[in-house]
Amino acid sequence: MMGGCRSSDARDLYASATPRACVAGETGGTTVTLLGTAGGPIHRRLRSQPASLLSVDGEHYLVDAGDGVARQLTQAGIAIPEVKQVFLTHLHADHVTGLAPLFIFAWTSAMAHPMTVYGPPGTKHLVEAALSYIETPVNIHRLQYPPVAMPIDLFTGSEPAVSEDGRPSLIYEDDVVSVYAVENSHYATMSEVSQSYGADRSYSYRFDTSDRSVVFSGDTGPSNSLMRLAEGADILVIEVIDLERQFDVVREMSGLPDDQLTVVMDHMAEEHITPDQIGLLAAKAAVGQVILTHVVPGLDSEQDMTAYINGVRQHYHGPVHLGFDLACF
Repeated sequence: MMGGCRSSDARDLYASATPRACVAGETGGTTVTLLGTAGGPIHRRLRSQPASLLSVDGEHYLVDAGDGVARQLTQAGIAIPEVKQVFLTHLHADHVTGLAPLFIFAWTSAMAHPMTVYGPPGTKHLVEAALSYIETPVNIHRLQYPPVAMPIDLFTGSEPAVSEDGRPSLIYEDDVVSVYAVENSHYATMSEVSQSYGADRSYSYRFDTSDRSVVFSGDTGPSNSLMRLAEGADILVIEVIDLERQFDVVREMSGLPDDQLTVVMDHMAEEHITPDQIGLLAAKAAVGQVILTHVVPGLDSEQDMTAYINGVRQHYHGPVHLGFDLACF
């Protein structure tokens, strides 16, 4: 792993800055930077909300945009307008609440370029809402600002068609990357309630470049479509949950007995993925290495985090990394 990290202690890892050369791929090739490795809409001191950056020969693609992503990009040495495109795995709060700040800070730089946010049904509505949210400060700011394109003319949402039979669908392509998507199992237990924008869906993405293939699971439970997407990938960036620890967190936060927590417990057990399940998936897909992110519970108070890695290694014998903010691979 690159990034100049000095030890495995969480506080030390978080404090060490990631060299831009790694993030930006200035030495050539494809790199992955974990901008935010927390999971769930709970703020932590040592982990930011979910976001990852794929850099390919100086081109930058953002996967998810959790709260604080604009600052995390800056911490990583990337100017916000350098983000070329954004890909949202799903529209839970912890993955999208940094989108409006991303727009406005790109715009105030006076260097913003047209950017599309790709994602599942609801993405267009989310982008429109983000633009509406920043409309008032934008209108005030532009009175004393050089003439530049307005955010509404720069930022758009796209909901590309993704196959419902589990086959990877090509949803984006440019001169350095091809992006494929599948629907995963993160909403498997949800009732089939159709929203105004269509049924809720959750995606996993695969980025194929000239030198690497990188899969971002997003939030998911065990998923055959994700395993198919990840076949032979060089890197699998995947969420992880310690169920027993998380059950204890839910009980403590809610103060409720288990019989009143059935829905949330089922969500945790079936729509997220445990270390041993990750190991099975990674082994079957024959991926090159596993990077664990969206760490749940991943609390600042957790001292022993070996269980996250050891569970994967029960079934998978390649490299396994427990991700921390600003780690670069």
